[in-house]
Amino acid sequence: MAEIGRLEIIAALVSITGVLLCARGSWRLIQAVRARFTYGAPYRSGTIQDRLFGLLLEIPVLLLGAALAFLALAQASFQPNETTVRVGRIEARRSGWSRISVRLVPDPRYPADRVLEGEIGGARWAVAGDFITWEPGIKWLGFRDGHRVRSLIGTSDSTGTTPAARVERTPLDPLPAAAARLFAVARYLPFVKLRTETSTWFPLADRQVMILYAIGPGYLAEVASESGP
Repeated sequence: MAEIGRLEIIAALVSITGVLLCARGSWRLIQAVRARFTYGAPYRSGTIQDRLFGLLLEIPVLLLGAALAFLALAQASFQPNETTVRVGRIEARRSGWSRISVRLVPDPRYPADRVLEGEIGGARWAVAGDFITWEPGIKWLGFRDGHRVRSLIGTSDSTGTTPAARVERTPLDPLPAAAARLFAVARYLPFVKLRTETSTWFPLADRQVMILYAIGPGYLAEVASESGP
């Protein structure tokens, strides 16, 4: 079960408050309209306009709650990496000529609970992921920096200096819908930055076992065992 953090609690409280305010404002507006068009009912001129204006002032509270709930849902798709965190265990095996098959068994604290698998070609390969960074001024609300592994990349250049545009890429894990939507609108949000980072290049070997860690600027892998060229 996902941990409920401060942002989720604040989003729920603001959303509930917005729903209650809008429900109250709507009911009062309905009452005013009914009184205006009911013969003999007490009605003061301008009441409809006053209560409509009050409802319009309450709607932003509901919208703010919905926005915070969306951001909380999107953030839940990323593993927090405020400090160095363990992502999981990588098992890589040669699967053919200049090809490597990779399995990532995620850590229990990683947001995906399934094994990520893929195959990549080239003389070297690496892990790539998406990193999310929030402005420090809003972190008191419960926002936290995080990452999510997305793909494998490979290059036929044995030096590992191939430009990013010339690498082969194999998807490992698609972004959940809320996180993908956040990526689509991130350019309009000045308080969040999204970027793609990679690990160092790994040479092809018959078998490799590594522990993958997420650090501030990218990924770090600790080799547990290795065999072959």
